[in-house]
Order: sequence, then C-alpha cells, then structure tokens
Amino acid sequence: MQENFWKKINRKYDELHLQDTEIRTSGESVFINPTVKLVVAWGLFLLVFILFLVIGKPFAKDDKPAVGMDGTIISNEEYIPFERNEYPEVNSFVENYLNAITTADINVLSTMVVDPAQFDVAILERKKQMVLNYSNVDCYTKPGLTEGSYVVYAVVNTQIAGVEIQPLSLHQFYLMPNEFGGFVQNNTASTNPEIDAYMNQIDRDPDVVDLYKRVNDNNTESAKNDEALRAFYESINVQLDYD
Repeated sequence: MQENFWKKINRKYDELHLQDTEIRTSGESVFINPTVKLVVAWGLFLLVFILFLVIGKPFAKDDKPAVGMDGTIISNEEYIPFERNEYPEVNSFVENYLNAITTADINVLSTMVVDPAQFDVAILERKKQMVLNYSNVDCYTKPGLTEGSYVVYAVVNTQIAGVEIQPLSLHQFYLMPNEFGGFVQNNTASTNPEIDAYMNQIDRDPDVVDLYKRVNDNNTESAKNDEALRAFYESINVQLDYD
C-alpha cells in the first residue's frame, strides 16, 4: 500500500531540514547540520531583504505632501462634500446668532460663543445701523475635528440700510456641542492652530471655493444693477470682480 501523500511531504521536509545534509566532495563527504542550514538560510533572507529596500527605495512613491505656490500644503485626500440644510438645529443656531447680531444683543451673543469678551458693543451698534436684517438662511455643513462639531458656511440675504436689493452674505462658523445639547460658536478658532489649519484646508475644498464664487458672482451682478449697493460696497472697501 502506498504511503499517504502528506506523509511523503513530511518525510521530505524532515530529510531537508531536520537531518544533516551530506555534501560529497572528491574523496570525502561533508555533513551540514540543521542549525547551520537555518543560520545560512536566514542570512540569505536578510541579505535579499536589505537589497530589496536599497534598490526599491528610489522607485517608491513619494509621500511628501504637495505644496502650492503660496507655500500652503495641498491635501491629496478626497474632500468631504458639504451637506445643505441637513441639520435643522444648525440652521436654528445660525438664525438666532445672526438675529442677535442685527439687534446688537450682547446678552444673547455672550451665551452663544466661547469667548464673549471678543464682542465690542460699539462695533455691534454701528453694524446694527448698516445691516437691518438677515433672512433665508442656507447652511452648508462639513464635519469638524471632534464628534458633533461642524464647519458651517451660512449664505443669507442681507437687508442693508438704504439699499433696496438684498445681496448675499457668507458667514463661516465652527460650531461645537455644548453641555445643554445645543451649540456654541468657537470664536477663538483662529487662535487654535489645529482648528485654524483645518478650516483653512476646508476653505480650499472645490465645493467651498465654488460657493464663494457663486456668492461673489451674485453680488457683482447685483451691484452692477444697483447704484446704492455699489456705493455701499465701496464704502466698506469690498472688492467685487466686475470682469
């Protein structure tokens, strides 16, 4: 009866690796024990591995990030498209925040931001005289760095004193969850290197760039057809693209 196939394989393995190997030379035989064979085998493996690293390195993919002409790092990762009006609680927060801005309600605003000391009552009062109302809030959101936080681009119609037409304005927020289940606007984001870098990266996402362009194009066209709006932009040194 023939031996089982796997027994034959095992016996050959034993002959090659667990027994001395006989090397015949002229007039005598040399036996190499398994330990020496193992050392030689590992030595050859390490040598081949080192050669692979040395030879293969020049052909390896360069993992260094691409750098733009302005020195900023260009992310190679696919960006996350924004969501439009996906979170009613975000829209509600933005509406309440902008309403508090137009009424210069420092008490309400102080509960909605990380650092209330950044508000200047005199500036709020002057702005109140220029911007009478915000309406038609349109929120575009992207995830923030932590769970439950969002980068928000709010596009709204803006009622300006003495101007009949209502141009668009775009407001950026970094919203974080608060202890009451709502949100707080992180108005210190620009002083936090990690958040600031992240928001600058988001600003370069194609959909965000397109959103800025659409708002600018809309306002440029509106200013062409409304002298009062054009005068307002000139008074606050806003440069629109009239090409």
